[in-house]
Amino acid sequence: MSRLAYRKGVDLLVATAPTICKKFPNVHFLVGGDGPKLIDLLQMREKHQLEDRIELVGAVDHSRVCDVLAAGSIYLNVSLTEAFGIGLLEAACAGLYVVSTRVGGVPEVLPDDMISFAYPNEEGSFLSH
Repeated sequence: MSRLAYRKGVDLLVATAPTICKKFPNVHFLVGGDGPKLIDLLQMREKHQLEDRIELVGAVDHSRVCDVLAAGSIYLNVSLTEAFGIGLLEAACAGLYVVSTRVGGVPEVLPDDMISFAYPNEEGSFLSH
């Protein structure tokens, strides 16, 4: 759930989603948002034949955000820069566990039992705490 732009880490998602899908056959991505990096997501999804694993729902009206979030189990935030991260808070309020890059004010948003941190790299060696 984000603007699909460089600073929101879409390139990182494009680079890592195929690896995650390969390692974890039950993982499905639900991506809400629109922006200039949408084409990169579409191309990656087609290249790796992940149309059935990566659903792009487009821009989501604010009144529907909670419903879309409730369809998931984990909220993945791949931002390269973030002042606060209201999306993390919304996801946690919807009952999702959060995995996020450790950037900006993100480490102060949620308690440790609600979030795990990932290194912002393309190797997919995600989790660190």
